[in-house]
Amino acid sequence: MTTPIYTVASGKGGVGKTSLVINLCHILAAEGKKVLLLDADFGLANADVQLALAPEVDLAQVISGKIGLGKAVTTVTKNFDLIAGRSGNNELAFMAGLEQQEILTQLRALSVNYDVVFLDAAAGLDATTLALCTAGDKTLLITTPDPSSITDAYAVVKLLKQRQGVENCALVINQASKNEGARVAEKVQAACKNFLDVDVPLLAVLPADKQYAMAVKLQSVAAVAFPACDVVGDLKVLAGKLV
Repeated sequence: MTTPIYTVASGKGGVGKTSLVINLCHILAAEGKKVLLLDADFGLANADVQLALAPEVDLAQVISGKIGLGKAVTTVTKNFDLIAGRSGNNELAFMAGLEQQEILTQLRALSVNYDVVFLDAAAGLDATTLALCTAGDKTLLITTPDPSSITDAYAVVKLLKQRQGVENCALVINQASKNEGARVAEKVQAACKNFLDVDVPLLAVLPADKQYAMAVKLQSVAAVAFPACDVVGDLKVLAGKLV
């Protein structure tokens, strides 16, 4: 059975994408699943910062040819591995398409050692993000009730279909009540269906949570520091849908 690869993307920055995927990785690892997270925000990688790690190896060494992708793995916890980027690295920020493709080829080969793989893509709509969404089996499209975030989420779906011929997005509404999240999902789904003829299923609505926000500020993980908070329960449900 092929290991599923999920690209985690958002049109707008600041929607909580990286902290969300880190929590998913911790939850799945605690349930005994072997998880790999590739920080694919090549210019402004920060998963290692949020995890309070200082990796000795990262993607910059892969691009320079010093090591292969499999040697760039850092263990976060039992069952949870990270391939870190390097924020502000010129070679990563302006990586050629062939280099990106080589990383994705190596990642697919490496994925056989894991139950699930996540790609944490950069926010925005550049060619690299669209290529990463295309490379994944499914794109977890993170948005919030903010109008600009909703508009940008629609733009991701639109460009993936028009430029890549891909319809693989599923919605995760972050920082929203259940009712508010349902309304946001209806707006995005209606626009995608009416104008693009694309179905975008809703995977989860995740509430705003003070403990969750505190964990992010403390470079901790809510699933570890505050396992009883409401959003962690919803993340566990989401995690169960992915594997």
